[in-house]
Amino acid sequence: ATFDCLLKTYAFLTPDLWRETRFSKSPFQEYTDFLAKPAKAFMLEDVDKEAIPA
Repeated sequence: ATFDCLLKTYAFLTPDLWRETRFSKSPFQEYTDFLAKPAKAFMLEDVDKEAIPA
Protein backbone atom coordinates (compact mmCIF):
# COMPACT_ATOMS: atom_id res chain seq x y z
CA ALA A 1 0.00 0.00 0.00
CA THR A 2 2.83 2.41 0.85
CA PHE A 3 4.61 1.71 -2.42
CA ASP A 4 1.38 2.29 -4.35
CA CYS A 5 0.79 5.64 -2.59
CA LEU A 6 4.35 6.78 -3.25
CA LEU A 7 4.09 5.70 -6.88
CA LYS A 8 0.91 7.75 -7.34
CA THR A 9 2.48 10.75 -5.58
CA TYR A 10 5.55 10.61 -7.80
CA ALA A 11 3.35 10.47 -10.88
CA PHE A 12 2.24 14.09 -10.52
CA LEU A 13 5.24 15.55 -8.65
CA THR A 14 8.29 14.94 -10.77
CA PRO A 15 11.76 16.17 -9.75
CA ASP A 16 11.61 19.10 -12.17
CA LEU A 17 8.61 20.44 -10.20
CA TRP A 18 10.32 20.20 -6.80
CA ARG A 19 11.19 23.46 -5.10
CA GLU A 20 14.79 24.01 -4.11
CA THR A 21 15.26 23.16 -0.46
CA ARG A 22 17.52 25.37 1.61
CA PHE A 23 18.63 23.70 4.78
CA SER A 24 19.68 25.70 7.80
CA LYS A 25 22.05 24.54 10.50
CA SER A 26 20.65 23.37 13.79
CA PRO A 27 21.71 25.39 16.85
CA PHE A 28 23.99 22.52 17.89
CA GLN A 29 25.81 22.64 14.55
CA GLU A 30 25.98 26.43 14.55
CA TYR A 31 27.38 26.78 18.08
CA THR A 32 29.51 23.62 18.27
CA ASP A 33 32.73 25.54 18.98
CA PHE A 34 31.12 27.50 21.81
CA LEU A 35 29.49 24.43 23.33
CA ALA A 36 32.76 22.49 23.20
CA LYS A 37 34.58 25.02 25.40
CA PRO A 38 34.85 24.05 29.07
CA ALA A 39 32.47 25.98 31.29
CA LYS A 40 33.88 28.35 33.90
CA ALA A 41 32.79 27.96 37.50
CA PHE A 42 30.29 30.60 38.54
CA MET A 43 29.25 30.99 42.17
CA LEU A 44 26.44 33.13 43.45
CA GLU A 45 26.72 34.58 46.91
CA ASP A 46 24.16 33.60 49.50
CA VAL A 47 21.23 36.02 49.27
CA ASP A 48 20.35 35.70 52.97
CA LYS A 49 23.72 37.15 54.05
CA GLU A 50 23.09 40.34 52.11
CA ALA A 51 19.47 40.76 53.15
CA ILE A 52 18.67 44.17 54.58
CA PRO A 53 17.24 43.92 58.11
CA ALA A 54 13.74 45.35 58.41
